[in-house]
Amino acid sequence: MEKTLLVTGASGQLGQTLQELAKKDTRYRWVFCTKAALDISDPAMLKEAFSAHRPDFCINAAAYTNVRKAEEEQGLAYKINAEGVTALVNQCNQQGVVLLHVSTDYVFDGQQSIPYTEEDLPNPLNSYGKSKWAGEKAVLQQAHHGYVIRTSWLYAKNHGHNFYRSILKKAQAGEDLQVVDDQIGTPTSTDELANFLLQLVQQLPEQGIYHCGGKKIQSWYEFAKDILNEHQLSVSISPVKTPEEGLKRPFYSALGTDKRQEE
Repeated sequence: MEKTLLVTGASGQLGQTLQELAKKDTRYRWVFCTKAALDISDPAMLKEAFSAHRPDFCINAAAYTNVRKAEEEQGLAYKINAEGVTALVNQCNQQGVVLLHVSTDYVFDGQQSIPYTEEDLPNPLNSYGKSKWAGEKAVLQQAHHGYVIRTSWLYAKNHGHNFYRSILKKAQAGEDLQVVDDQIGTPTSTDELANFLLQLVQQLPEQGIYHCGGKKIQSWYEFAKDILNEHQLSVSISPVKTPEEGLKRPFYSALGTDKRQEE
Protein backbone atom coordinates (compact mmCIF):
# COMPACT_ATOMS: atom_id res chain seq x y z
CA MET A 1 0.00 0.00 0.00
CA GLU A 2 1.42 3.34 -1.11
CA LYS A 3 2.12 5.76 1.75
CA THR A 4 1.16 9.43 1.47
CA LEU A 5 3.63 12.21 2.24
CA LEU A 6 2.17 15.69 2.70
CA VAL A 7 4.47 18.72 2.42
CA THR A 8 3.47 22.13 3.79
CA GLY A 9 5.10 25.34 2.56
CA ALA A 10 5.40 23.82 -0.89
CA SER A 11 6.27 27.08 -2.68
CA GLY A 12 9.35 27.81 -0.55
CA GLN A 13 12.87 26.84 -1.63
CA LEU A 14 12.79 23.54 0.30
CA GLY A 15 9.24 22.82 -0.85
CA GLN A 16 10.24 23.35 -4.49
CA THR A 17 13.27 21.07 -4.07
CA LEU A 18 11.04 18.37 -2.57
CA GLN A 19 8.74 18.73 -5.59
CA GLU A 20 11.72 18.04 -7.87
CA LEU A 21 12.65 15.03 -5.74
CA ALA A 22 9.08 13.72 -5.87
CA LYS A 23 9.22 13.49 -9.66
CA LYS A 24 11.99 10.90 -9.31
CA ASP A 25 10.68 9.16 -6.18
CA THR A 26 7.61 7.08 -6.91
CA ARG A 27 7.57 5.13 -3.63
CA TYR A 28 5.19 7.65 -2.09
CA ARG A 29 2.08 9.53 -3.02
CA TRP A 30 3.25 13.11 -2.62
CA VAL A 31 0.86 15.93 -1.73
CA PHE A 32 2.20 19.49 -1.88
CA CYS A 33 0.32 22.30 -0.13
CA THR A 34 1.25 25.95 -0.60
CA LYS A 35 0.34 28.48 2.08
CA ALA A 36 -2.72 29.48 0.04
CA ALA A 37 -3.91 25.87 0.07
CA LEU A 38 -2.94 25.16 3.67
CA ASP A 39 -2.19 27.79 6.30
CA ILE A 40 -0.83 25.74 9.22
CA SER A 41 -1.97 28.38 11.71
CA ASP A 42 -5.60 27.71 10.66
CA PRO A 43 -6.81 24.53 12.47
CA ALA A 44 -9.89 24.27 10.22
CA MET A 45 -7.71 24.23 7.07
CA LEU A 46 -5.43 21.66 8.68
CA LYS A 47 -8.34 19.38 9.54
CA GLU A 48 -9.77 19.67 6.03
CA ALA A 49 -6.42 18.95 4.32
CA PHE A 50 -5.60 15.97 6.54
CA SER A 51 -9.10 14.53 6.11
CA ALA A 52 -8.89 14.92 2.32
CA HIS A 53 -5.38 13.54 1.82
CA ARG A 54 -4.99 11.08 4.75
CA PRO A 55 -1.20 11.48 5.00
CA ASP A 56 1.07 8.96 6.72
CA PHE A 57 3.87 11.53 6.98
CA CYS A 58 3.98 15.32 7.07
CA ILE A 59 7.08 17.38 6.28
CA ASN A 60 6.56 20.86 7.68
CA ALA A 61 8.47 23.26 5.44
CA ALA A 62 6.08 26.13 6.24
CA ALA A 63 7.64 28.90 8.31
CA TYR A 64 7.98 32.62 8.85
CA THR A 65 11.63 33.09 7.86
CA ASN A 66 12.30 36.84 7.57
CA VAL A 67 14.71 37.27 10.48
CA ARG A 68 14.85 41.07 10.40
CA LYS A 69 11.12 41.60 9.88
CA ALA A 70 10.28 39.17 12.70
CA GLU A 71 11.41 41.86 15.16
CA GLU A 72 8.54 44.08 13.96
CA GLU A 73 6.09 41.24 13.30
CA GLN A 74 6.64 39.12 16.40
CA GLY A 75 2.97 38.17 16.58
CA LEU A 76 2.93 36.88 13.01
CA ALA A 77 6.22 35.00 13.46
CA TYR A 78 4.83 33.25 16.56
CA LYS A 79 1.48 32.59 14.89
CA ILE A 80 3.18 30.58 12.13
CA ASN A 81 6.34 29.22 13.80
CA ALA A 82 4.87 28.36 17.20
CA GLU A 83 1.05 28.32 17.19
CA GLY A 84 0.90 26.90 13.67
CA VAL A 85 3.32 24.12 14.57
CA THR A 86 1.30 23.33 17.71
CA ALA A 87 -1.88 23.07 15.61
CA LEU A 88 -0.01 20.82 13.17
CA VAL A 89 1.21 18.59 16.01
CA ASN A 90 -2.37 18.23 17.29
CA GLN A 91 -3.64 17.29 13.84
CA CYS A 92 -0.83 14.76 13.32
CA ASN A 93 -1.55 13.22 16.72
CA GLN A 94 -5.25 12.87 15.95
CA GLN A 95 -4.56 11.16 12.63
CA GLY A 96 -1.50 9.11 13.64
CA VAL A 97 0.77 11.02 11.26
CA VAL A 98 4.57 11.09 11.59
CA LEU A 99 5.69 14.74 11.68
CA LEU A 100 9.06 15.97 10.37
CA HIS A 101 9.43 19.61 11.38
CA VAL A 102 12.19 21.75 9.85
CA SER A 103 13.93 24.15 12.23
CA THR A 104 17.01 26.34 12.34
CA ASP A 105 20.49 27.02 13.72
CA TYR A 106 19.08 30.35 14.97
CA VAL A 107 17.77 28.61 18.10
CA PHE A 108 21.37 28.89 19.38
CA ASP A 109 23.10 31.99 20.77
CA GLY A 110 26.40 31.52 18.90
CA GLN A 111 28.59 31.64 22.00
CA GLN A 112 30.30 28.32 21.16
CA SER A 113 33.33 27.86 18.95
CA ILE A 114 32.66 24.19 18.14
CA PRO A 115 29.67 22.84 16.17
CA TYR A 116 26.38 22.63 18.06
CA THR A 117 25.11 19.12 18.72
CA GLU A 118 21.53 17.95 19.16
CA GLU A 119 22.18 17.84 22.93
CA ASP A 120 23.21 21.51 23.21
CA LEU A 121 20.63 23.75 24.85
CA PRO A 122 18.99 26.42 22.67
CA ASN A 123 19.18 30.05 23.73
CA PRO A 124 17.80 32.11 20.82
CA LEU A 125 18.83 35.76 20.51
CA ASN A 126 16.07 37.20 18.31
CA SER A 127 12.32 36.94 17.73
CA TYR A 128 12.70 34.59 14.77
CA GLY A 129 14.89 32.19 16.78
CA LYS A 130 12.56 32.37 19.79
CA SER A 131 9.50 31.59 17.65
CA LYS A 132 11.27 28.61 16.06
CA TRP A 133 12.38 27.31 19.47
CA ALA A 134 8.76 27.52 20.67
CA GLY A 135 7.74 25.42 17.63
CA GLU A 136 10.47 22.88 18.37
CA LYS A 137 9.23 22.49 21.94
CA ALA A 138 5.69 21.84 20.69
CA VAL A 139 6.99 18.95 18.56
CA LEU A 140 9.38 17.54 21.17
CA GLN A 141 6.93 17.74 24.08
CA GLN A 142 3.60 16.98 22.42
CA ALA A 143 4.05 15.00 19.18
CA HIS A 144 3.29 11.27 19.44
CA HIS A 145 5.77 10.63 16.62
CA GLY A 146 7.79 13.70 15.73
CA TYR A 147 11.19 14.81 14.51
CA VAL A 148 12.85 18.23 14.65
CA ILE A 149 15.37 18.67 11.84
CA ARG A 150 17.59 21.70 12.29
CA THR A 151 19.40 23.10 9.30
CA SER A 152 21.79 26.00 8.77
CA TRP A 153 22.15 28.68 6.08
CA LEU A 154 19.79 26.91 3.70
CA TYR A 155 20.06 27.63 -0.02
CA ALA A 156 18.69 26.30 -3.30
CA LYS A 157 20.77 26.94 -6.40
CA ASN A 158 17.85 27.13 -8.81
CA HIS A 159 15.00 28.85 -6.94
CA GLY A 160 13.99 30.99 -4.00
CA HIS A 161 15.53 34.02 -2.33
CA ASN A 162 18.78 33.03 -0.70
CA PHE A 163 22.41 34.04 -0.24
CA TYR A 164 23.74 31.75 -2.98
CA ARG A 165 21.47 33.17 -5.68
CA SER A 166 21.92 36.75 -4.47
CA ILE A 167 25.74 36.57 -4.60
CA LEU A 168 25.64 34.87 -8.00
CA LYS A 169 23.29 37.48 -9.46
CA LYS A 170 25.40 40.39 -8.20
CA ALA A 171 28.65 38.82 -9.42
CA GLN A 172 27.20 38.05 -12.85
CA ALA A 173 26.16 41.71 -13.07
CA GLY A 174 29.78 42.68 -12.33
CA GLU A 175 29.09 44.22 -8.93
CA ASP A 176 31.82 44.53 -6.32
CA LEU A 177 30.97 42.46 -3.25
CA GLN A 178 31.30 43.18 0.45
CA VAL A 179 30.44 40.16 2.58
CA VAL A 180 30.54 39.68 6.36
CA ASP A 181 33.29 37.41 7.62
CA ASP A 182 32.43 37.34 11.35
CA GLN A 183 29.42 35.01 11.17
CA ILE A 184 30.26 31.29 10.93
CA GLY A 185 27.88 28.52 9.91
CA THR A 186 27.38 25.43 7.79
CA PRO A 187 25.79 26.34 4.43
CA THR A 188 23.32 23.60 3.51
CA SER A 189 21.79 22.92 0.10
CA THR A 190 18.09 22.16 -0.09
CA ASP A 191 19.02 19.01 -2.05
CA GLU A 192 20.96 17.68 0.93
CA LEU A 193 18.15 18.52 3.35
CA ALA A 194 15.44 17.06 1.11
CA ASN A 195 17.35 13.79 0.78
CA PHE A 196 17.92 13.64 4.53
CA LEU A 197 14.21 14.18 5.21
CA LEU A 198 13.36 11.34 2.86
CA GLN A 199 15.94 9.15 4.58
CA LEU A 200 14.23 9.82 7.93
CA VAL A 201 10.85 8.89 6.43
CA GLN A 202 12.28 5.61 5.18
CA GLN A 203 14.27 4.65 8.29
CA LEU A 204 12.14 6.15 11.08
CA PRO A 205 14.95 6.25 13.65
CA GLU A 206 14.40 7.19 17.28
CA GLN A 207 12.32 10.36 17.39
CA GLY A 208 13.85 13.63 18.54
CA ILE A 209 16.25 16.23 17.15
CA TYR A 210 18.50 15.71 14.12
CA HIS A 211 20.93 18.20 12.58
CA CYS A 212 21.39 18.51 8.83
CA GLY A 213 24.22 20.90 8.02
CA GLY A 214 26.63 21.19 5.13
CA LYS A 215 30.12 19.70 5.26
CA LYS A 216 31.99 23.04 5.36
CA ILE A 217 32.21 25.28 8.41
CA GLN A 218 32.78 28.76 7.01
CA SER A 219 31.90 32.44 7.07
CA TRP A 220 29.52 34.11 4.63
CA TYR A 221 32.62 35.67 3.02
CA GLU A 222 34.24 32.25 2.49
CA PHE A 223 30.96 30.85 1.19
CA ALA A 224 30.70 33.75 -1.27
CA LYS A 225 34.24 33.06 -2.51
CA ASP A 226 33.27 29.41 -3.08
CA ILE A 227 30.26 30.53 -5.14
CA LEU A 228 32.47 32.77 -7.29
CA ASN A 229 34.99 29.97 -7.80
CA GLU A 230 32.27 27.49 -8.71
CA HIS A 231 31.06 29.79 -11.49
CA GLN A 232 34.55 31.06 -12.42
CA LEU A 233 33.57 34.66 -11.74
CA SER A 234 36.23 37.22 -10.86
CA VAL A 235 34.76 40.29 -9.23
CA SER A 236 36.17 42.29 -6.33
CA ILE A 237 35.14 40.75 -3.00
CA SER A 238 36.13 42.12 0.40
CA PRO A 239 35.37 40.99 3.96
CA VAL A 240 33.44 43.31 6.30
CA LYS A 241 32.11 43.12 9.85
CA THR A 242 28.44 42.63 10.66
CA PRO A 243 26.88 46.10 10.94
CA GLU A 244 25.53 47.23 14.32
CA GLU A 245 21.85 47.23 13.44
CA GLY A 246 20.23 46.22 16.71
CA LEU A 247 19.31 42.76 15.44
CA LYS A 248 21.19 40.08 17.35
CA ARG A 249 22.40 37.10 15.35
CA PRO A 250 24.44 34.09 16.47
CA PHE A 251 28.04 34.68 15.34
CA TYR A 252 28.78 30.96 15.36
CA SER A 253 26.01 28.54 14.49
CA ALA A 254 27.71 25.62 12.73
CA LEU A 255 25.74 22.41 13.20
CA GLY A 256 27.39 19.15 14.16
CA THR A 257 25.97 16.12 12.34
CA ASP A 258 27.60 13.23 14.21
CA LYS A 259 24.22 11.86 15.28
CA ARG A 260 23.13 11.79 11.66
CA GLN A 261 26.25 9.83 10.64
CA GLU A 262 25.55 7.26 13.35
CA GLU A 263 22.08 6.43 11.99
